[in-house]
Amino acid sequence: MVSDLKPIILPAHFNYIAAFLSFACQLRCSYCINHHGGDLVKKRWMNGDDWIRGLNRLVACDIPITMQGGEPTVHKHFYEIVKGIKPDLQIDLLTNLEVDADEFMRQIPPQRLKRDAPYASIRVSYHREQQDYDVLLKRVRYLQERGYSIGVWIVDHPEYMDHTRQVRRQALDMDIDLRLKEFLGPLNGRNYGTMRYPDAVNSKELRHCECRTSEFLIDPAGFIFRCHSDLYANRFPIGHILDVQPPRLLGKWVPCAVYGKCNSCDIKIKNNRFQQFGHSSVEIKNISTPYAPNKEYVEEVVNTYGKPDKVLVG
Repeated sequence: MVSDLKPIILPAHFNYIAAFLSFACQLRCSYCINHHGGDLVKKRWMNGDDWIRGLNRLVACDIPITMQGGEPTVHKHFYEIVKGIKPDLQIDLLTNLEVDADEFMRQIPPQRLKRDAPYASIRVSYHREQQDYDVLLKRVRYLQERGYSIGVWIVDHPEYMDHTRQVRRQALDMDIDLRLKEFLGPLNGRNYGTMRYPDAVNSKELRHCECRTSEFLIDPAGFIFRCHSDLYANRFPIGHILDVQPPRLLGKWVPCAVYGKCNSCDIKIKNNRFQQFGHSSVEIKNISTPYAPNKEYVEEVVNTYGKPDKVLVG
């Protein structure tokens, strides 16, 4: 069948494509962003055929489509989606790797998730509350030995640094690429994270501004958002992946009235896809004076479920 959907050509300055297949997950981490500000896990999912139609509109470029969530592998059509994406589009995967490794290998060959890049195509996140790191690292090594481009990423939480270094040492002994991600947010009276616009996150005041994104973010229902802040708040989608015409605001400077509610992922200074430091996902200009209080400001990071932290060790 010939598709009536027009091709989507990303602007030249774009750096990232994120397909949030689902906000659901097998794990129940107390700090999970998907349970803050409304229950995102209940958001409607697109089926596999619609994901394939929508993603295959993208014109081939050197930016991979990163499957993520939540946990993308919980989507009931996950394997069909990966296999249905046209071969000239590259695919990356962000996952907790709570999968049957042998079934994963039966469904997806190593070369489908492998490209010439300075970091792994399968990026595994370790969650200390919910996972046994010894089991996880052995699963990663199992896939690595069979040709998969795979590594592990851990948030470098200030209170768990000893545990993180223990995991890192074991990964090094197993010849596994393990990298630390900067902890972001307020903790014990201090704000963590290297931000391009420090007063844009969790500010006591709201401001007007103009912003421009370098990311193509698609939520589980297929809506396209300019930034993670809009995505998680379900605020101001600029289009849908199955709209006939591409989003006209894609990559444009757009007015915004919620500077102060920005998401750290959008404004932190980080590596781009070439691993060059100094990139931020969103550029911001023409920031106004405050016009209203931010009623969602919080003094401290909260434990969403009010449960004590339980550490699983190998």
